[in-house]
Amino acid sequence: MFIPVALALLDFAPVFFLSLGLFFLAQLVERLDPRCRRMALAGFALVMLGGLARAASNLALAISGESIPVLSTTLYVFCGPGFTLMGAALIRGRATTLGRRVVRDPWFAPTAFSWLVLLLAFYLNATTEGDAWKGALLGLGLAGCIATVFAAASLGLRRQLHMAAALFLLNLIGISAVLGLQILVDQNLWTQLVGELLSLAAEAAFAFAAWRVAAEYHARIGPTAATR
Repeated sequence: MFIPVALALLDFAPVFFLSLGLFFLAQLVERLDPRCRRMALAGFALVMLGGLARAASNLALAISGESIPVLSTTLYVFCGPGFTLMGAALIRGRATTLGRRVVRDPWFAPTAFSWLVLLLAFYLNATTEGDAWKGALLGLGLAGCIATVFAAASLGLRRQLHMAAALFLLNLIGISAVLGLQILVDQNLWTQLVGELLSLAAEAAFAFAAWRVAAEYHARIGPTAATR
């Protein structure tokens, strides 16, 4: 019992680093386009809550042998829209750095798209058997995650932060590897340990890269730089 509980506790570490990285990116968005501040913070909060709920569900499963369906489902329901909001906010921030002023409401497109996918997932859950509804929400989360990573990496490249951009790419590779392990490989303690370590490394790289990019933009557009 000790090893499954230890692995479940380890599951909280990637959530911490992912949340930390998203918090740094939300602060970056606030500096680049203040209109998107709340949208970025909402994305950060949704992803963090979804990740914590899933980790808590895994811990309950390791201790009692039974998961908590509401908590495990929260990951899919919250993380997809959360990453979509964060990705949209970063894309708007990047547009600002390119001198492209976008006047339309920043909330409309990501919110409408998220609700469409959520309604599709609800329909699939009500009309079909299996986990097709999870696939729809997982697709939304992956699309939002890819948009977030590529927008953040692009912002890093604009400041010649090649290592940060490479770490963002490694984050995507790590996430893909973890998903591949979960889908294609029979689950046991060893595969779970490898998956946890890959996830931890990927999210730690994401957090460091996000901090580096956010710090660089803060240094370049802060009060001191602006008065030069």
